[in-house]
Amino acid sequence: MRKKKLTPEERQKRRLKIYRERTGKIYFRITCIFLLFMVLAVGFNIFLPDKEYSESENRMLAQFPEFSMANLASGKYMTDMEDYVTDQFFFRDQWIHLKVLEDLTLGKRESNGVYIGKKGYLMQIPENNIDMDSVKNNLNGIREFAQRHEDVNTVMSLVPNAAYILEQLTPANAPVRDQSQDIALAEDTVGDVLTYVDLTDTMSSHRDEAIYYKTDHHWTSLGARYAFDTLYSALGISEPTQDYTIYPVSHTFSGTLASKSGYDRSKDTIDIYVPQDVGTEYVVNYVEEGEKTASMYVSSALDQKDQYEVFFGGNHSRIDITTPADENKNLLIFKDSYANCFIPFLQPYFRSIIVIDPRYYYDDVDRLVTDNSITDILFLYNVDTFMTDTSLADVLEPMPESDTSPADINGTEDAQTDGDDSQGTTDQENSDENSSGDSQDGQDTEGDSQTQDSSEDTDNGNSQNEDSDGNTDGGTDSAQTAQQ
Repeated sequence: MRKKKLTPEERQKRRLKIYRERTGKIYFRITCIFLLFMVLAVGFNIFLPDKEYSESENRMLAQFPEFSMANLASGKYMTDMEDYVTDQFFFRDQWIHLKVLEDLTLGKRESNGVYIGKKGYLMQIPENNIDMDSVKNNLNGIREFAQRHEDVNTVMSLVPNAAYILEQLTPANAPVRDQSQDIALAEDTVGDVLTYVDLTDTMSSHRDEAIYYKTDHHWTSLGARYAFDTLYSALGISEPTQDYTIYPVSHTFSGTLASKSGYDRSKDTIDIYVPQDVGTEYVVNYVEEGEKTASMYVSSALDQKDQYEVFFGGNHSRIDITTPADENKNLLIFKDSYANCFIPFLQPYFRSIIVIDPRYYYDDVDRLVTDNSITDILFLYNVDTFMTDTSLADVLEPMPESDTSPADINGTEDAQTDGDDSQGTTDQENSDENSSGDSQDGQDTEGDSQTQDSSEDTDNGNSQNEDSDGNTDGGTDSAQTAQQ
């Protein structure tokens, strides 16, 4: 049987029909796959337990929001639900990693505020939206604080960030904030009331060395050492040791920038520098936590995601470090986390070091200076943190004194006694007796306080000796722990 010869119009219709049938099958299969994926996603999200913390991102994850009509009406409930679904989506880390690979394939070299630079370097993009009012408030707070303690040697330094110093490793044509202007602003504002030490040339001269971590926003212990070599003379330290024993306590450090960007192809080494030929005995007191130890290093941090917390276990509101040093030099440090790996270089040269993180500290810092016979003060921040900080000025603000002065009290008493001379005489006698009693009580209290302080000093000394006998070298202890 001969096939019917089709006209051109019929052939066109037939082709269109076949195309529609094939397209329909493809769309049907895609729809089935998509629906299957959604069913699996819903199933996984329902039956898998929610995670509270993301180790890869080093942050807390959103939890299921609490329903209320008020939250629903304000839109907060839906916003919180969206955050919850985003944070708890199944295989979330794998999807993020896939997205980063896609971006790299397309030539994109920025992910979530992080530059993916050359040689595996990740660099935090310096903040450009700066609240200059907050910056000026902080600088004026430092200026006024230094003026209130003009008899104390005050030093300030801002550490440039990796994206500014390692410009040869940033992606091509990547914009980076000119931090030299930020440093110049700080020096111009406070330079006449304290000693400002510019670390830009120091860090730039070593830019080909590992002075910043590849996967973290901090500088390395090597970078901190070079900074110490520049800063020590300003702090009144003469002829510090140049010999250190270096302990590499981790070769698997993957820092905050790797977590933030999702790019985890590089690993860093954390080194601990232990100075030689100087005293390395000390006691570390975490004041708020009420804990004491004979090491600045927390070896258990090497078993967690943020291994940089090997230095002091992270950030604390106040840390007191005491040593048996002969020279009566007492240092007060206002700092961010950059200083955590810098402080070990300072330890042998001060009898005591008080470390304050203004983000968590709320007590009277002026009294801290006088009560602890502070001889030196150091402000040490990285530029990016300092330019976005909103807490320093408040901490440096002098505490308000009592609203009622002694003169006001005396004036009130005089007014009350004007109407009755006899009663005024009696009040005066009673006032004299109370004054005498108060004076005696003050002397007794002062004596008790001195006795108590002496007893505490003795206890601290005993505690220090006991701790030092058990562990005289924090770096050695951490290195041995890492090797085990």
